[in-house]
Amino acid sequence: MSIANCLTKLVAAKQITQKQADDALALHEGLQGRLYPTMGPTSAEAASALEAARVMAQAAQERKLMAAKQAIAYASAIDRMEKHPSGKTVGLQSMLVRDNLEGGAAMGTAIHIDGHSENVTKRLLGMMDGAMKPYASRLAGLRQDTESIWNVVRELFGEDTGDDAARSAAEGWKKTTEYAVARVKCAGKPLSVLEDWRLPQNWDSSRVKQFSEQQFVHDLMTEFEAGNLKVMDKQGQGEAPRAAVGGIIANAYKDITLGKANSGAGGFSNQLRVFRFQNPDAYIRLMQKYGIGDGGLYNTMMGHLGGMGREIATVEILGPNYEDNFRRLLDVAREDDAVRNKAIGAKLKRSLTMNSPAAVQRTYDAVTGKLGVAQSELIAGIGGGLRNLQTAARLGSATIAALPGDSFTASLAANHNGIPATAVLGRLVRDLANDKEAEAIARQVNLTAASIMDHALGSRRFADEVVGQGFTGRVADTTMRLTGINAWTEGLKRAWAMEFNGFIARQADRTFGDLDPAFGGFLKRYGFTPRQWDKLRATPQIEADGAKFFDVNGVEDQELADRLMSAILDERRFAVIEPDARIRGAMSAGLQRGTFMGEIARSATQFKSFPMTFMMTHMMRAAIQDGAWGKIAAGTKLVGLMTIAGAVTSQMQSLVAGRDPQDMSTPEFWTQAFIRGGGGGMLGDLVYSSSTRGGDGLKEYILGPAPGTIISATGDLSQALIGDGKMTGKMLAQHIKAWTPGSSLWFSKIATDRLLFDQIQAMIDPNYRQSFARYEQRMKKDFGQAFWWRPGDVAPDRGPRLP
Repeated sequence: MSIANCLTKLVAAKQITQKQADDALALHEGLQGRLYPTMGPTSAEAASALEAARVMAQAAQERKLMAAKQAIAYASAIDRMEKHPSGKTVGLQSMLVRDNLEGGAAMGTAIHIDGHSENVTKRLLGMMDGAMKPYASRLAGLRQDTESIWNVVRELFGEDTGDDAARSAAEGWKKTTEYAVARVKCAGKPLSVLEDWRLPQNWDSSRVKQFSEQQFVHDLMTEFEAGNLKVMDKQGQGEAPRAAVGGIIANAYKDITLGKANSGAGGFSNQLRVFRFQNPDAYIRLMQKYGIGDGGLYNTMMGHLGGMGREIATVEILGPNYEDNFRRLLDVAREDDAVRNKAIGAKLKRSLTMNSPAAVQRTYDAVTGKLGVAQSELIAGIGGGLRNLQTAARLGSATIAALPGDSFTASLAANHNGIPATAVLGRLVRDLANDKEAEAIARQVNLTAASIMDHALGSRRFADEVVGQGFTGRVADTTMRLTGINAWTEGLKRAWAMEFNGFIARQADRTFGDLDPAFGGFLKRYGFTPRQWDKLRATPQIEADGAKFFDVNGVEDQELADRLMSAILDERRFAVIEPDARIRGAMSAGLQRGTFMGEIARSATQFKSFPMTFMMTHMMRAAIQDGAWGKIAAGTKLVGLMTIAGAVTSQMQSLVAGRDPQDMSTPEFWTQAFIRGGGGGMLGDLVYSSSTRGGDGLKEYILGPAPGTIISATGDLSQALIGDGKMTGKMLAQHIKAWTPGSSLWFSKIATDRLLFDQIQAMIDPNYRQSFARYEQRMKKDFGQAFWWRPGDVAPDRGPRLP
């Protein structure tokens, strides 16, 4: 009896469904086609039938596991939502991102996808043990090994290149990806993993569009004819018939150019790969021409690990079919919200805290990466390019604000958890001087640097998203690295988390009731019980650099270890402020990248995520403290420290702009310091310090820097051409400066201003001396400041007068 007849009878007897029968028959026919060349028809029929039965049985077991894990995840999520003291909507939001109302103790857990993604990704990077580091860019992004990294591909295909670094990277990659696959399958996600899977395929639509469909088909057919490439038939689950190969390749061209080729699966995919490379040379040739290019392999591999980390975290928290579970959970949250928040005051509170059902949807789309998938590469490229240029032009002095601001927020976060702030800053200084040793220790305890892709992640704190891979993205990347903000940000994040880790190790000999009160508050805040603390403190510790550290990898209970790491990362977000998925979703208005309105929203909100994040962290924590005195005490400490940070920032910015420091004895100075030190004013002055005070600040703040600058330049040009005004040298210099990368670099800003932009104004504006004089008079009148390097002068005539 043929397998087709057998399957028909099983369907008639209702032992299997028609869908299962169709899948089995397709699998059988595909396998038979692959086995036929080496077997006779009868042997191939029997062998493929047995293999199809085995695969279908395995798939049935995986479906059972998936169903069980899906039901468990849904029940657990409902339980968390019902237990949250602020309602089901906040409970659901707390599974996506840090709970800014801190109700984790009531739920018994506080783990969420945003933090867990970083935790799992750090574990994957730690397993790589720095093997890919030789291929990361160096010298502020100006230099990168884009040649020998291809030896990693050859090693993964089994070639012995004699390159020890490439062999180590290939071994680390294989070990790490195998662990990631096993972990996500354990969480219930069914995967059909190829035994010879090696690397992700990243077909770049912009590259492919440079060539005709005929050229693309010709190149891939050439590789196919040479035996370098197999083309698979998704329907038949096997190799495509020779006659169908050309059509499949042509369809692939259409999918890639329409942006459908790399848009759905995150770090894992159940889809059968259409193209399977048989040797490294074919992969390298086609990826260099149609995919990642000469220098994109490192970014692709690291980005793939990041995608795996995010997918694992999402599956472990919301279940294998997380889209379905989230949709059902959001329906439950909406029903509860409609009953709980009828009053205007309640609706206002949920909106201000970003815990409405709409905010939950935006957060979900951000944390799962949906908002980052470009609907139109052209529109996304234009919008992203403009924002990249603004990042490169305006954030050159970001470090000036970050140094004092981060020092105080890190101290606040440390003291809140019982960690000596001086220990954090001391470790930062030591680690910056010996970065290699610090990174080696951090990898052992899953605290390796968070730079998943080789971009200016440090700029994400201010620019709202990671800069892109195009030319403008590389310009912004290099500029931000030159400022030192990346090294500072990653160093402080690592130092803070390492000291927290060491503090846990020092507390391990104490029972729950005898813990440092602040640290005990941390455990209670995140829902850890005395029994769970006993499990954690029994973990063997790591000794390194003359100190002991808690070894999260040594915890027997994986879920408990993940919860602890997620909690540590949550507290670190108070130390080094950067936007989470809640803020990223809000800043994009929940609109997808590459849409007209999505790019408008991102441009309008550029540079606004920092103050919003400050509000959702430190200001929110102060507001939710118990009792009026608790709120006043926390608020007073916050305002006091951040006002001092604002004062330091103000004086440092004056110096790099060529002005003497301000008189600190005046009420006006401390009012300004208060505004700059808060979430609303710090970044504003940081951004506008690269131009003049009091210019088009309000307009640019509302429209966003790129649209505001374009509209301002257009208005000035129109007025000069058809109106009564004229394009003065000052106006032209300011417009050029607003788009010049590196024009606000803190260490060269004053020289750039005086030797370049002031000279442009002097060449065009016949009244430049009066303009410079008016500017000096305004600074003297408004802020009591004189210039140590006067506008228009090619050299300073004195040094700064320090107060």
